[in-house]
Amino acid sequence: MRFAILWKICMLFGAVLAAASSATGAEVDDGPRLDFLPNPFAADRPTWDPFGPRDQSFYAAQRPGWDPLSPSGRDMAQLVSANPFGPDQGLLIGDEVRTRNRLYLQSGGLLVTRGEVNLGAPYTLWLYVADSGPFILYDRGMRIMSPGFVRPGWYRLDLYAETLEAHRYNFDTSTRSNNVTISVSSAGYPISYGLVGRVVDAWGNGLPGARVRISGPGGGVFSTITDGRGYYGMDLSSGTYSVTADLDGYSFTTSQARIWTGTVSAAPTLVGYPAGTLAYPFGPGQEEYGWLEGRVAERSGAAIPGARVRIDGIFSVTTDADGGYRIALVPGWHSVSVDASGYKFSSTSVIIRPGVGSKLDFQGTKVIALGRYS
Repeated sequence: MRFAILWKICMLFGAVLAAASSATGAEVDDGPRLDFLPNPFAADRPTWDPFGPRDQSFYAAQRPGWDPLSPSGRDMAQLVSANPFGPDQGLLIGDEVRTRNRLYLQSGGLLVTRGEVNLGAPYTLWLYVADSGPFILYDRGMRIMSPGFVRPGWYRLDLYAETLEAHRYNFDTSTRSNNVTISVSSAGYPISYGLVGRVVDAWGNGLPGARVRISGPGGGVFSTITDGRGYYGMDLSSGTYSVTADLDGYSFTTSQARIWTGTVSAAPTLVGYPAGTLAYPFGPGQEEYGWLEGRVAERSGAAIPGARVRIDGIFSVTTDADGGYRIALVPGWHSVSVDASGYKFSSTSVIIRPGVGSKLDFQGTKVIALGRYS
């Protein structure tokens, strides 16, 4: 009975509302009923899109933190005490910074707070620590390095653009430094792939048609062919891979590549030499050597004497009591790795120029043996 009464009241109210609308010429409108979104890009837009209409060199891809196959982390370079204004550097301040703790990017002969580097290329940060304290380096708000207590002074940090991601660095001791913003350019790499790299000869010329072989952590082997400029790309799951190449008339070094999901990772450059070469490669116009020097140390900064620094898997030099090394090299690209008992190192590539020295430091991670089967 009550339901019937309520039903009649609702029907009567609807009739009155319809009559009023008809009398005023207005129509009942609950708002637009669209079968599509006004902005289709507003629905679950991805955090980055390599084909999107914006500066592809500055997008910041986000790696998922839960990926169980991702490499355990990045091997951060050692924080080295150094003077950017000394005779061996001769740098100048390009951007004024007003904070007590100061952070800069080296760009040519200037120290700046904003710049661009190429994917797969090394770059250097310079830090002035004004206040003693526990040092923490951040990238986009995430802690990436904390070596412990640091005293006041100038420090140098050599890094490598391993992924196509923008960076916003700052550090903290007892006070926070300024920000340094770095965009990473694709630099010719085919960035529609998850892993990219390049195959070159000893003088940095791209080698087209080389077959790149990539060995996965599970034992699988994948291959692809370099393009006309020696570049290659492949989509692989996250993890650490061994990379080498094959091309008639050349022998190649082997390097390690690390891949993270959700971004473009660059493998170290593969260097090819004429097959059967037993000495440093020579070529027309290669009359003047360059040299490579650096230091091999633990994460704490303690030197690792007696470590073997290998060049292109063919030549080697042993570090001295202070962990230092120096070797003369023919100009061109060289693959560099380090072997030391009880330590693990990442390999990399470096270009040597005639009559110019290059600096390359290595930081070793201790490997602890938990047991041994007899």
